[in-house]
Amino acid sequence: MKKYVIFDFDGTLINTNDVIVGSWQATYDHYLGRRVSRKEIELSFGETLVDTIRKMIPGADVDEVVDYYRTWQKNHQKEMVTIYEGIRELLDQLRNMGCVIGVGTSRTSASFWNYMRQFGMEDTVDEVVTMDDVTRHKPHPDTVNVVLARMAGLPEGSEIPEEIRKEAIMLGDTRFDIGCATNAGVDSVLVTWGREIDYNEITAWGTAPTYIIGRPSQFLELIGSAHQTE
Repeated sequence: MKKYVIFDFDGTLINTNDVIVGSWQATYDHYLGRRVSRKEIELSFGETLVDTIRKMIPGADVDEVVDYYRTWQKNHQKEMVTIYEGIRELLDQLRNMGCVIGVGTSRTSASFWNYMRQFGMEDTVDEVVTMDDVTRHKPHPDTVNVVLARMAGLPEGSEIPEEIRKEAIMLGDTRFDIGCATNAGVDSVLVTWGREIDYNEITAWGTAPTYIIGRPSQFLELIGSAHQTE
């Protein structure tokens, strides 16, 4: 039985992929004078914005680049961002099954809640950990550890019992999500409803997901039978 269900945000709950790719392409064109392919940009999905900038635009003023990127995204988010089909229904059914729902994201808190308000989803999750809440980001386990401790009602900084880890599972669409879950000792689900991920890419990660699913309803198939037999 999985009681604690942790979601990544971008590419998992909300389809921000197009606006993220567009933001990066505009940013790279501005600062590098060239267009970067969508596939290359997708390989950085799940990484913090600052880490990607330092890697891809070395020597740039990070704060300036962040501002350029976020301004472009803010100006285009309404027409380019959607909620994935089946997500609202999945969250409702998990709630009805008695699951505790969390989110672990590398977005800032302000950005995350901005999107949640845009789609009227503020009340669909119980606990959230953003990049503002941890100093060591995915694939380091802190994101999962902090949000899981909160979901389980444990005191801040306390050790998470193994039985709680066994009741937890994380869904995400990047190697950073899968690595974070694995490093935290939690089962992982790679979701592919946001973008195509081929076997060679997964193999190159070095960390395999526990499960791979292509649509939200499949997650209920994974955990539904366990709940029904309780």
